[in-house]
Amino acid sequence: MTDQVADTPLARYFRLVEAVAATAEGLGLSALAASVGLPVGTTHRLAAALCDVGVLARQDGSKVYRLGGRMTRLCHLVLSPGSVEALARPILRDLVSHHGETAYLARLSGGIVESMAMETPQADGQAYVQPGRIMPFHASAAAKAIFAFQPAEAIERLLAGPRARFTPDTRIGADEIRAEFARVRAEGFAVCDNELDPGVLGFAAPVEIGRLGVAFAVGLVGLSARLRQQPRAAIRDSLQQAGRRISSQIGLALPPEM
Repeated sequence: MTDQVADTPLARYFRLVEAVAATAEGLGLSALAASVGLPVGTTHRLAAALCDVGVLARQDGSKVYRLGGRMTRLCHLVLSPGSVEALARPILRDLVSHHGETAYLARLSGGIVESMAMETPQADGQAYVQPGRIMPFHASAAAKAIFAFQPAEAIERLLAGPRARFTPDTRIGADEIRAEFARVRAEGFAVCDNELDPGVLGFAAPVEIGRLGVAFAVGLVGLSARLRQQPRAAIRDSLQQAGRRISSQIGLALPPEM
């Protein structure tokens, strides 16, 4: 995995990245230094530089180094939208068959979340999530399900920007959104209840791809009056299971080292 000949500064940076990427739980400074065979002080300096540019990250005051948002986004580029969509469609159809509502897949693309695939039932009166729709980070179930699991610094950058109020129920306060993201992380499940489109209820679960983290979400959306009749716990369990299935399918399509 590492270059046994070259010991240039660039090679050292890559050794740190490779060591962190090889562990799902991340590495502390001492373990990282031992893994790459460098002094602790040197390792700390290199790791700090990688954190500054988003290649590595230490989240929420943790002393453990993990892949940063910039690196995970780069890794996700190996997954073409067409291949992910093809893998997810049978799972979306299963959700439609089970719940009788529109199912969709969304992805993180750069700094935004956009829908990429949708399956709908044949019945009239459906809610839709058209592919290519940009989903606001504070008012969409899928965007919440993805952004809640991004590095803290990425969330704070979002909160520093403007936030639209789409309906009277849209949460726009920074503390409200932080609390909502904390709930999503705790439950593994996001809700959009009349926050984006009036009269529409939406749910989503994150799709975690091993060490690459969360860059997709699978969701269900429908008219509030109808979808509210289904037990929320059943929808949560169904979406989380679908998320695990999609994660497994995407994981099989990735190169082994990722």
